[in-house]
Amino acid sequence: MFHVERQLRMLMNKGIAIIFALLLTVSCASRYKTVINDYVVLPEGKEVVGVKSGLHAFIFETLTKPTSFQAFLAERYPVDNFRAPEFWVTIDGSRYKILVYDNNELEKYFRVSEFIQTHFDTDPDNSNRPKFIAISMINEYNEDCLEERSLYYNVAVNFLKTLKQDYYKR
Repeated sequence: MFHVERQLRMLMNKGIAIIFALLLTVSCASRYKTVINDYVVLPEGKEVVGVKSGLHAFIFETLTKPTSFQAFLAERYPVDNFRAPEFWVTIDGSRYKILVYDNNELEKYFRVSEFIQTHFDTDPDNSNRPKFIAISMINEYNEDCLEERSLYYNVAVNFLKTLKQDYYKR
């Protein structure tokens, strides 16, 4: 009778040890991370009237610069809100609205923790700056220009790539 209880207890201890080892292995495994080499366009961003789902966003990594991206935009375009600028631009006779995400919106709509930062800044003054910038773009009819099936996709991506390069060169 006693040998049955001992075998049952050993079997339970082995089972608990196997489960513990499995949980330890899973918790230490690396998770999927996204490296943004140039830029990435992700869905499910800000919501705008007239668009069924969230807007697509053009996301790129911020380089360490003396001025922030928002300050760069404020110098180039008429911006109402310095923190999360929204402004209109005209490209080839068509009007487009640029929507820049602030840090809280970036965390809300996209999992920034899944992005790998490749450019690091050791200056403690820049620690509060966002590591990534997200921008959405709509036309004057509230159509998402960054959706892959959009007729405006190439115009939007080319404009945003040029804007990013101008910011990097500055």
